[in-house]
Amino acid sequence: MTTELSSFQCITRAVFDTAALTGSYASLNGAGFSDDIKIMKIYNAGSVGIDISYNGFDDQDYFPAGATQIIDFQTNHSDNSAYSSGTLNGRKGQIIYVKALRA
Repeated sequence: MTTELSSFQCITRAVFDTAALTGSYASLNGAGFSDDIKIMKIYNAGSVGIDISYNGFDDQDYFPAGATQIIDFQTNHSDNSAYSSGTLNGRKGQIIYVKALRA
């Protein structure tokens, strides 16, 4: 029997204690994703909002308390050839950073 190539594989979720946040960015997902990703879901289970950065320096997103955000990296891509060039993925090793809770 051969492996079905169209099946999906989940990447283990990252859990972060927002009570430990400071004014500096800290990694939300350790050393980064274990593989390329096509969809990312972030849920803020804390009681206050958090700042998010995808480069570790700039404030690039904000998640209110109790919010869920689903990012489908391939939704707005453009196929530039028969080989799906232009398809976007979250890259293996990409780190998501979080910092100080907003009052």
